[in-house]
Amino acid sequence: MLEKIRNNKFCQFIWPYLLIALATTIVISPQLISHTILASDDTADTLFHYSRFYDAGMQIKTGIFSIFQTNFTFQQSGRIINAIYGPLFAYFNGILVLVAGNWFNYQIILTYLISLLGAGSMYYLLKKVGINKLLATVIGIIYINIGMIPAFINRSSFNGWGQALMPLVVLCGVRMIQDKRQPINWIQLMLVMGLLVQVHVLSTLMAALLLIPFFVCSLIINKNSKKVWIPFIKAVVGTVVLSANVIGAFLVLMTNNHLAANTEFDLSRGGLRPHMLWHNEYGTAFAYILPIFVLLIIAQFVYAIMHYKRDKLNAFVTVWGTILLGLSSFVFPWGLVQRVFPSLKSYFQFPFRLTVVAYPLILLGMGLTVNYLLKQGVKPRVVGISLVTILLLEAAIPNLITNHIFTVACAKDTTVQQVADKSNDSEMLNMLKWHYLPDYLPTKDKSIDQNAAYLYKINVVNQWQKYRHYVTKNGDLILSWKGKESRDIVLPVVLYEQSELTVNNKKFSGAKNVIGNPIIYQKRGLNHATLRFIVPTWFYIVSAISMMSWLAAIVFLIWKNFINSKNN
Repeated sequence: MLEKIRNNKFCQFIWPYLLIALATTIVISPQLISHTILASDDTADTLFHYSRFYDAGMQIKTGIFSIFQTNFTFQQSGRIINAIYGPLFAYFNGILVLVAGNWFNYQIILTYLISLLGAGSMYYLLKKVGINKLLATVIGIIYINIGMIPAFINRSSFNGWGQALMPLVVLCGVRMIQDKRQPINWIQLMLVMGLLVQVHVLSTLMAALLLIPFFVCSLIINKNSKKVWIPFIKAVVGTVVLSANVIGAFLVLMTNNHLAANTEFDLSRGGLRPHMLWHNEYGTAFAYILPIFVLLIIAQFVYAIMHYKRDKLNAFVTVWGTILLGLSSFVFPWGLVQRVFPSLKSYFQFPFRLTVVAYPLILLGMGLTVNYLLKQGVKPRVVGISLVTILLLEAAIPNLITNHIFTVACAKDTTVQQVADKSNDSEMLNMLKWHYLPDYLPTKDKSIDQNAAYLYKINVVNQWQKYRHYVTKNGDLILSWKGKESRDIVLPVVLYEQSELTVNNKKFSGAKNVIGNPIIYQKRGLNHATLRFIVPTWFYIVSAISMMSWLAAIVFLIWKNFINSKNN
């Protein structure tokens, strides 16, 4: 019986993923046992992302699609979010919200998805470089318990999805320096980068940073050959085509509007820093790293340098990963950097985000080291097993404790918990404290950006529930209200240059405040206002090209896998 299971191809394929799912279940067991959704007034990112996913879900449910204008969430203000923030991934999550039935189920599904994707992509990378199956699986489990993936599971920090996909980017880099026949598989690179754009643009930029040394090294190895440049250019063009909907949305908005920058943060305070005790919240996740992990990285760095001639790949990824980790830490002079480039305070915000590209490289190096030790004598094998065991315990136990801490904190709000377990509608979103994120508001100029959040709170968050909202079949947003007297008021909607507002059957052409809220004249009695966003025709064309390209890519991958399986 055991022999049949051992030789069964499906069993051989599935057991690493079952092990990953089991490890995930153990780590989030406090949440599962107590049936608690990790959503509270302190989890700003949860409310932000769940709001945009709910809007996408409602578009799918009602059949009323609005690529730009947000009609169902964000105070039904017409703000633009999803069009330039992972649009395809937003609609994918919208489907999950509808299928899940309630917010708790949705969060648990998302946790397993990011865990399977993150550990699975790391497992795939390690298998491709020759690391044995069990070791690759264990390192995959370690990977989803460090960095930004646990930060997503516990507080919806979206860089976690970038980290989950980053091993596939590393695989493209490894190919650049190891495959002399075909250094760049342009379809592979195009699909990985295109997928990242549809999920998280900042992670795409960090992925490009990660690949720079690999690309330069490939040019040197291949003597600036056409077999590097031609597929690279194809990959860039292909990525642009797959991302045409996102690029097009940015062009639509940024050519005519000044969009508010994100909230500023002091970069010198946002570097990776050590936790002195292993049982502290987060452990080696989010903005923290445990000293034991630092020691292991130092040991790996020394080992990789000492054995450079035997394993050049190990040395390359370890050195580059360590450099990136140094850049992500508090020891790097980020205070000086932000004085020279102040915009980074808004658009980058937290240097520890670079762990998204540092950790996959470092774990790849550690995997290569341990894999070699396991093939040697008894003593090296013991060292390798001990190293992996320490890494696993160091990563998973603090993450289990972190999940317990967040579960206890969030469970205190019993009303939110009851609503989250009851349905997947907007009631839970409306109950959470809005943190007034200014992302993509059409401000007058950059001097307003850091006050935009407060102005949005005063003019929209505190006012929108005084109005009745309707969404028409063509995607227009209608507001109705009763005015006690005839006077000027600030309507709680957001106007971009391409927005068109009609008030009481008259096209609005009056003044707006500094964050795009129209100042209108209300009459005494019943009033109506209709908001629509005018999308240029060319955007629909480039979006159609993008969608057809993704469909063609998916069909190609299915066909290729079918041919390969048939041949095997």
